[in-house]
Amino acid sequence: MKTMISPGLLAGVVLLALTGPTRANANEAAAGSVYVPLAYQAGGTLGAPLPRLDLSAMRLWDYSKPWMASQWSNALSPIPWRYDHVVAHNDGSVSFFLDALGAPELQAVNGTPARTSGLWEVEVTLPRLRDGLIVAPLWLFNSQSRDEIDFEFAGRKGLDVTMHVYPGGVHQKFTARLFAGQDYSGRRVRFGIALDEKAGKATMLVNGVRVYTFDRAKTRYFVSTAMRPIIEQWAANPTKPDLVNWVGRWQGLGPGERIEMRVHGYRLTF
Repeated sequence: MKTMISPGLLAGVVLLALTGPTRANANEAAAGSVYVPLAYQAGGTLGAPLPRLDLSAMRLWDYSKPWMASQWSNALSPIPWRYDHVVAHNDGSVSFFLDALGAPELQAVNGTPARTSGLWEVEVTLPRLRDGLIVAPLWLFNSQSRDEIDFEFAGRKGLDVTMHVYPGGVHQKFTARLFAGQDYSGRRVRFGIALDEKAGKATMLVNGVRVYTFDRAKTRYFVSTAMRPIIEQWAANPTKPDLVNWVGRWQGLGPGERIEMRVHGYRLTF
């Protein structure tokens, strides 16, 4: 589920270009139970590639498997989710393509245990970013509680990191915009979410570097239920003002045009 982004509560986020983890930073990111690679090597290299995203067991409507691509309408978009818009390749990569007929959404389902702690990582080549396009290379969600932690490229405006919680059924949202004014189109990037619900920390990582931390001590509210990952991209409905304000106005696609995000690997560490 997606909730519209309003101007961020927190601004002026500083990208910490760390050359290695320190005791203070490691404790801030997790309370000892989650390994968080705050930086992999000097120079920003990521070391060994992530394992392939294995969709070999995926079947439409089979929720017993680890993953399922969505096949239903999207209330926030003129383009529905389509199962056949998530395509695994022989080289181990997975294409997520958006065209006039469908959009890609891949959900971890019952065959993937939901968790309240862990380090989720995905490595993707991003599409060409454009107005009205939401690219969410990694987010975590619980469909019952609606707890949610997101990475979302908001059109060409930047990368939004957001936490949604619903204490007592009342929506609380905490969001920050990163990399405003920078174009990540076509870049190969590794995204990570290191979550420790017990410690009240959720650390957002880009290429192994901590770029933001949600901290229960500062937000008061925090996710409290086990979540599973989702990967998706979609076109925002251009008739909805809140969406247009968030990501810009979707201009549609030309004949035969499609937008591809390529996933190269995925890993959960716990």
